[in-house]
Amino acid sequence: MKQVTVSVNIPEEVIQLLGLKEKELERELKIRFAVTLYSEGRVSLGKAVEISGLPYAEFMELLADYGLGIDYDLEDLQEDLQAIKELDALGEDRSK
Repeated sequence: MKQVTVSVNIPEEVIQLLGLKEKELERELKIRFAVTLYSEGRVSLGKAVEISGLPYAEFMELLADYGLGIDYDLEDLQEDLQAIKELDALGEDRSK
């Protein structure tokens, strides 16, 4: 999947207030962006997990921490099945 890099300017004092290093801030922004998009119904659970960079289980725990339910429908299932097929194909290619 093609990815796009986006640059965001954040005042240094904000980063210092948060007590985060640059890489930690990047991770935090990705996670919060994914949670927000998912909570607004703009992306599926699978897509939110992908955006966050977290494992499924960890992302689902995070949603629970935020008090958000999991909205898992047929489209989510189809996306997950497609992802499994793609991962399986990658595994087969590497074993040859």
